[in-house]
Amino acid sequence: AFTFGEVTQEAADVFGQAPFDGILGMGVPAAAVDKVPMPMDMLVQQKKLDHNVFAFYLSSGGKAGSTLTLGGTDPSFHVGDFSYVPLAKAGKLLPYWLVSASDIKVAGESTGACGWLLGCEMVVDTGTSVLAGPPSSVNKLLAKIGNVSEDCSNAAALPSITVSMGGKDFDLGPDFYVIRAKDDSGKEQCQLGIEGVNAGAPIWILGDPLLRKYYTVWDAEQKRVGFAIAKQAGDDLLVV
Repeated sequence: AFTFGEVTQEAADVFGQAPFDGILGMGVPAAAVDKVPMPMDMLVQQKKLDHNVFAFYLSSGGKAGSTLTLGGTDPSFHVGDFSYVPLAKAGKLLPYWLVSASDIKVAGESTGACGWLLGCEMVVDTGTSVLAGPPSSVNKLLAKIGNVSEDCSNAAALPSITVSMGGKDFDLGPDFYVIRAKDDSGKEQCQLGIEGVNAGAPIWILGDPLLRKYYTVWDAEQKRVGFAIAKQAGDDLLVV
């Protein structure tokens, strides 16, 4: 038996044109509606998996190959070792995969977006296509980054962003935080994948731009999230 919540009616504005049929909850148990058991917890309880650990590889440039690995990690998707960040204490109050960052830098300089005492609380989330944070803090970030030209002419010259977590710096260049898409005529357009969002709490969301650069593992057993440099297309990555 596998307990789950069934969706009987989907919102057309969300799922009508989307290439996916639904959403699988991989969050922390406290996020479950009506205390329905989380899928990973049930898979471990039923001996289908040895460990309550899962990892996501997100491909870049619209290429196929994004992969969810259950029960562990797949070394073919990353280079080097994982750097682990413990789950934040604030996660007891906010039901997310939450980690703490001490600073966010642009071109090596602090933006002052994280408080010296509490830092920045960040949700590590595959379901968000941008980097997001409190509008006032995001504005500090954008002021140092500058604007990206719609025609992408200055995208490569934009500075790197650095998120400091768990005593380690995680760099993110414009090749990841600038979103490139084609308009109706097939012309490439660029926009920053960074947005100010009022989430009801002063939290940041480390969405797909960061998760495309870093192969990420969510470890419920050791209450931590790990990041390793993801292999990119052309790095001898074999996708089947």
